Amino acid sequence: MSTIQKQSRPWQRLARRYDLRRNRHGPLPWLGYTLTAVNIVILAFLVFDTPLGQAAKNLSPQLIAVAGAITDIGRLAWILAAIAVVSAVGLFILRRAPTHGRYRAALFIRMIAYVGLSVLTTSIVVNLLKYAIGRARPPLYDQYGIFGFEPFHGDFLFESFPSAHSANVGALFVTLALLFPRFRLLFIGIGLWLGASRIIIGVHYPSDVTAGLALGAWIAFAVAILFSRFGLVFSVVKDGWPRPRLNHGLR
Repeated sequence: MSTIQKQSRPWQRLARRYDLRRNRHGPLPWLGYTLTAVNIVILAFLVFDTPLGQAAKNLSPQLIAVAGAITDIGRLAWILAAIAVVSAVGLFILRRAPTHGRYRAALFIRMIAYVGLSVLTTSIVVNLLKYAIGRARPPLYDQYGIFGFEPFHGDFLFESFPSAHSANVGALFVTLALLFPRFRLLFIGIGLWLGASRIIIGVHYPSDVTAGLALGAWIAFAVAILFSRFGLVFSVVKDGWPRPRLNHGLR
C-alpha cells in the first residue's frame, strides 16, 4: 500500500463518521447563549466595574493573599503542565490495565485532545482580543476610569478585557463539566471562584472576568460539538447538547 493511501485513511474514517451522523445534528443554542453572555458582560461593565475600581484598594489583605495564591491556576503554562502530567500518568496506568487497556487508552487520548484543543484555542483567541481592545486595568482606574481603551497598545496594563486567566479557566472547567456532567456544578463553581480571584487581586474588572469565562465556555462547548460531529468523545443528540460517550466503543 502506498504512503499516500496510508495517510488518507484517518481522514477517510473521519469523513465516514461525519456522514453517519449528518442527519442527527440538532439545533444549537448559539443565539441564546450569545445574547445572554453579552447582556451579562454589559451589565457587569455598567453596574459593577466602577464600584470595584473604586474599592479594589480597600479589600482585605488576607483576602487578596488567598486570591493571589490560587489565581495562577488559570495560567496557560500551569494548565498545560497539568494536562501533560495527567496524560503521562493516565496512559501509564491504562496501558497496563488487565482488560480493555488499549480501548481505554485511546479514549483517554481523545479526551485529553479535547481538553487541550479547547484551552489552546481559547488562549489564542483571548490574547488576540485583549491586545486588539487594549482596555486599561484597574490599577489605572484613577487615570482612565472604566472607559480607558488604547487598542494595540501592547502593554500589560492595557490588556484587561477579556481576562485571559478567566478564559482559560472557563475553557478548562467547562470541558470537565461536559465530560463529567455528574460533577458539573462543582467544576462550574471552581471556575467562578478562580475567575473572581482576578477581581480580588485587582488586575481585572468584573466585566473582564465575565467576558473571559463566557468566551472560554463558548469555545469549550463549540469544540465539544465539533468532536460530536465525528463521534469522538461526545455523541450527537437532538437537544443540541453534547453528551459524553465515555462508555461507548470506538466504532
